[in-house]
Amino acid sequence: MTTKNEPLNSIQARIEELQNTIAEKEDQIRSRALHLSDSIKEELAPMQIVKKYPFQAAAVTFVTGLVLTRTLRGSKRAPSTEQSDCYSVQPQRNSALYTIGLDVLRSAKDLGFSYLQKYIDSKIK
Repeated sequence: MTTKNEPLNSIQARIEELQNTIAEKEDQIRSRALHLSDSIKEELAPMQIVKKYPFQAAAVTFVTGLVLTRTLRGSKRAPSTEQSDCYSVQPQRNSALYTIGLDVLRSAKDLGFSYLQKYIDSKIK
């Protein structure tokens, strides 16, 4: 004959088993998430992207430089005849934003060309 405590013991054992299973699955999910995070960081690293797609990276750098230069210099329109020259707005080439933009442009250009040169050297050798 079974006692009243037997069903309670089996239920308690089942609860403990489920809690252990949940803890194991939680650990597995955490380790997989960390592995996925590391994989994504490696895959989307700028160095890896430039190594995989050197010509596209150089093109993007070039286009970005053109857009930055165009934005910082402003449009080169001839002053209209209705406005006098003293009221026309000319871009200030000595401003801090212009200087920073040129520095960013030169740095991006140098970086792009150095990666491209390394890529070409590695393909030649």
